[in-house]
This record gives sequence, structure tokens and C-alpha cells, in this order.
Amino acid sequence: MAAAGWYPDPTGRFELRWFDGTTWSPSVSRGGQQFLDDLNAAPSPMAPTPAAGFGPPPGFGRTQIVTESMLSESTRSKSGLVVGAVVGAVALLAVGVFVAVGSSDGDSEQVVVSESTAVVPGDTTGGVSVITSPVVGSGDEYSRPVDIAGEFLPRYTGGSDDAIGMPAPVLSGYDVDGNPVTIDATTDGAYMVVFLAHWCPHCNREIPRLIDWLSQGGVPAELNVIGVATAVSESSPNYPPGQWLADKGWPWPTLHDESTGDGTAGMAALAYGASGWPYFVIVGADGLVKARGDGEMEIDELQSMVDAALAN
Repeated sequence: MAAAGWYPDPTGRFELRWFDGTTWSPSVSRGGQQFLDDLNAAPSPMAPTPAAGFGPPPGFGRTQIVTESMLSESTRSKSGLVVGAVVGAVALLAVGVFVAVGSSDGDSEQVVVSESTAVVPGDTTGGVSVITSPVVGSGDEYSRPVDIAGEFLPRYTGGSDDAIGMPAPVLSGYDVDGNPVTIDATTDGAYMVVFLAHWCPHCNREIPRLIDWLSQGGVPAELNVIGVATAVSESSPNYPPGQWLADKGWPWPTLHDESTGDGTAGMAALAYGASGWPYFVIVGADGLVKARGDGEMEIDELQSMVDAALAN
């Protein structure tokens, strides 16, 4: 579950806002200065629960091959990178998603990337590998491996969304029962992926709305809805997520995210730029991002977002 601390302001009006572990406060920060938000002294309970942490856990896991052609020029030139040469085995130098670039003499160069950036490889002649998190926890109910093909989307901030029009990463993994799941517009057509955390109170209130939306006939016939159970925490309410979704009557297929630590944003969530729960991403049949949003949404608000996204 998200710890108390400073997070990107869900209203988009300030840089940071204090989250006390349960609710948002009027204490905000901008330009290094802390003050009270007089215009929003009581932040809306509809604001999303912040995602807890965005870096990988200690250790290494599976390897995914990524080519430089998958990366946009803006991602290659992204600032805030920490680069360290590592001889022999690769070691974790800082928090972030990182890549290991192999060379003919067996050395590796590690590139540690900011939390909103995917991977920034250099010379790919030696092969570029994204090191993803291992399967951790007491069992499959905690984490399942996820393969990610494509560039990570920038982290969603609620403001002007620079991810619109970007290709969405293709996700391949397993559902809560261990059955294969792939999220890919090539085979699924237009889709809306909904990232949910079992311990998140906003997610628990949003799921019934989504089910009502379906029962009222609001889901367009050409739109596939897919869930992602992320930020899994064995010590938090409603664990495990599979049972939680079953109890809620969740009717759509669900990808079980790969853990990066207890209660933190999983690999699929990171790939789609999640910053809080619930989190929505609508992708067109062309594979491009059409809309993103987070926090609780009433049915009419959700319908407007979906209709506008599909119209594009």
C-alpha cells in the first residue's frame, strides 16, 4: 500500500501533494516551496490512490530483448540518466528500470533510467536486455511474469498527456488462474486496460461502477475491456487479487502483473505509465494511445472519455 509521503498532485495544479497513507491533504509543494492549497483544502475523495514506488526490487529476473528501433527520439534523449560501467555481473546502482548492454569482452554497461522512462540503450550491436523483476512472494498469487514489447509510456501526470498517439506496449503474461493473456491491439482491436490494486479503496468503489456500465449497455461493441491486477500486497486487505476480483464479480479478463515489491506498481503498470489507482488507458485498433485517466470515475464521465477516445 502507498506509504505516507509526497506524490504528484492528482489535481495537476501543483507539483506535489502530501498523501498521509489514507487520504490526500491540502499541503502542497511547488518550486521547492511548501504551502497550503486554499482553493482545495479538502481534496476530492475521487483522487487516485498513489502508486507506491516505481523502482525494481533487489535481484534480477527474466530478460527481454529490446531493440533501439522500439524507442522514440525523445526517450533516447531523456535527461536524468545515471550511467555506470560494471565489469562482470551487473549490479543495481540506483532505483529505476535499467538495461544491460553486452559487449564482446564480457563487460556490461548499466543504464539506470528515471521512473517514467523505459530503457535507453546505446550501441545495440552487443544486444540490449531489459532486466525485469523476478517472480517473488509466497506463490503465483503474488506475482506472475509479464513480457513487455515496445517503449514504456511516460508517467501519467493528469495534465497535458504526451502519451497520446504513442504506440502502446504489448503485454504478455498470465491471468490470476495462470492462463496466458496478451494485450495487443493487433489481435484485440481497440481496448481499455484498467489497472487495479486490491487494497485501494478507490478501486473497490470503481469496480461496481464499471460493472453497472457494462450492464447498462454502455461498453461499445468494438471496445475490449481488460483488467490488470497490480501493486499486489500480501499484507494488505483483499489479498489475493484473484479471489478479490471473483468476489467483486469482475467480468473481464485480467492480467496478473509482475511484482516489483510489496504493494508497488508492477511491471505492466510501469510500462503503461501508471501513477495511481485505478488507472485507465484506452488504445485504438491502430495500437496507439487515445486517452488516459486515473481516479474514480462516474459512469457518465467514463462514457465521455471512451466515446471521445474511440472517435479519434
